[in-house]
Amino acid sequence: MLSGHGNIKSYLYKYKIIDSPTCSCKKGEQSVDHIIYECELLQQERGTLKAAALQTENWPISKDTLIKKYNKTFKKFTESINFDKL
Repeated sequence: MLSGHGNIKSYLYKYKIIDSPTCSCKKGEQSVDHIIYECELLQQERGTLKAAALQTENWPISKDTLIKKYNKTFKKFTESINFDKL
């Protein structure tokens, strides 16, 4: 997901696989940053990730820190995303 490849709408739109990069939440382009930090449809999933980070960091934190410091929690977050429904 962090590479921006895969089922992320901004990637699929870039290669003309789909007609629009707009996220299903209708609040912006479905990019990696949108999914991690903004998408309203992922608030519950993001809550666990955010709670882990807020123990020692301020939110939002960088993607680099998410990967290095909160790898397990971040992995659970990304695995919980159903891109077919998003």
